[in-house]
Amino acid sequence: MKILKWFLFVIFSILSIVSFVVVYLMHSNLSFIDYPYLISAFVSALAAVVVYNYKLK
Repeated sequence: MKILKWFLFVIFSILSIVSFVVVYLMHSNLSFIDYPYLISAFVSALAAVVVYNYKLK
């Protein structure tokens, strides 16, 4: 169970970082924000925090 917790945390963290990088690149190169990537970045960051704070029994 502990391995699953860390696996999910790492996956959600990587997904969040990649989404934020895509938003940054789109904004810096094309001068607009791609909102689906921004929303997915915030949702995956929130999921990573929830998984990290989940207490195992």
